[in-house]
Amino acid sequence: MDNLLHATCFKQALDLAKAGRWEEARETLRDLQDEYLALCEENQALKQQLCEVADTLDLAGNMRFDGRKYWLELDGRREGPYCQVCYDRDGKLMRLQKQQRHWQCKGCGNLYLMLESSEKQAKQTRQSAVPSRLLKTPIPLFVK
Repeated sequence: MDNLLHATCFKQALDLAKAGRWEEARETLRDLQDEYLALCEENQALKQQLCEVADTLDLAGNMRFDGRKYWLELDGRREGPYCQVCYDRDGKLMRLQKQQRHWQCKGCGNLYLMLESSEKQAKQTRQSAVPSRLLKTPIPLFVK
């Protein structure tokens, strides 16, 4: 019912009571009460829905994408990582499980390789490089 209809129903109940038609007045007031309770429930559901949307927007504002997976930044802390596919497709935060050389999503099964930092790679390259004194002049394959 809209507000105007509610107002006319209250007037109708008042008029019925003045005319001594108490049962009809009670019935009209009972219908109005049922309608009021239904509106209160709908209002509460809409408030809850609004809070969920606000929470989702707050969450989205704190998500950071590193090019492969998502991280959640809260109060200066970085949490995660989370699956890019599950978040983009379904809006779900699926925490990735760390394996030896990759991250794995238990939701969709995607794998994300762990890329080593460039400093670590450079250090390993320096350590594993063959000393130049051990290198010999290459033998040409084709003779002119």
